[in-house]
Amino acid sequence: MPFTLSHVAAALPGLRLDGTGRGPLVASALVAGTMAPDAVYFADSLLPGAMRLGELTHSLPGVLTVNVFMAGLLVMLWLWVRGPLFALLPARRQARAYALLGPRTPGVRPSARLLVCGYLSAALGSATHVVWDAFTHQGRWGVRALPFLESTTVAGLPGYSLAQYGSSAVALLVLAAFWRSAARRPPAAGPPPGVPVLSPRARWAAVALVGALTVVGAVHRCLRWAAVSEIPLTPLDLVPTSLFGAGAGLAVALPLYAAVVRLRAPARTPVDARVGTPPCAPESEPESEPERVPAQPGGRRSSSSVGSSDAS
Repeated sequence: MPFTLSHVAAALPGLRLDGTGRGPLVASALVAGTMAPDAVYFADSLLPGAMRLGELTHSLPGVLTVNVFMAGLLVMLWLWVRGPLFALLPARRQARAYALLGPRTPGVRPSARLLVCGYLSAALGSATHVVWDAFTHQGRWGVRALPFLESTTVAGLPGYSLAQYGSSAVALLVLAAFWRSAARRPPAAGPPPGVPVLSPRARWAAVALVGALTVVGAVHRCLRWAAVSEIPLTPLDLVPTSLFGAGAGLAVALPLYAAVVRLRAPARTPVDARVGTPPCAPESEPESEPERVPAQPGGRRSSSSVGSSDAS
């Protein structure tokens, strides 16, 4: 698939609009599983030769073993960068994104049942990826089962390539529609707790740094491929190659950015979120007590004293 993110569309039937999984499904594991088989293609930028594991990750043994492991790593990466990613959003959009993607039971330790459900969710998501690719990649069992996917050509492209790019584009539209529907749900009032607070300058600096490393990753991957390829790269070759490189750049940039933010940026506390004030706000000085006016002779107070006068 030219767009690995498109595979997430296969997980949507198992997700509710509030971002939780249906039944026993673990949403984060299910979504990570849909992308896990392609993780080795992105990792090849940092670990040359990792792409050779693609045959394993796109097989049944891989679905039950290495893909679940990769999905677990992706979930841990997501948990690490989630809060800092929220911090990059404008304040008015943070609460809505947090309502959909934020933690459900913060502070709760994973139970044995959760781990089992997470394993099954990751394996299920991985299986959807492998089945989808079987009908969109040359030589896979799905293409062999449907010979017209290889024999049919349009504008010089075989049917499986058309299915690959066409289904990727449609899936991205489906994901956009799901996000639009989910984002319409009313978020919790006030800014979300636990999200680091960045100044506008820091936010734009982080976006520039992450974007630069993403571009560097894409360019590096294309140049490396051109150096070893015996045939000129076509535009269709550049699309997946540049995306794999860009993904590798993101995989480096986001954890580094998250580490810096977690170490240096103050996090909004639950009290801050409830009252809508920035963290570490200076405490207001206690109000001074009203000056007591001494009683006048005869036991009566002055009419200028604070409080009501004595009843006559």
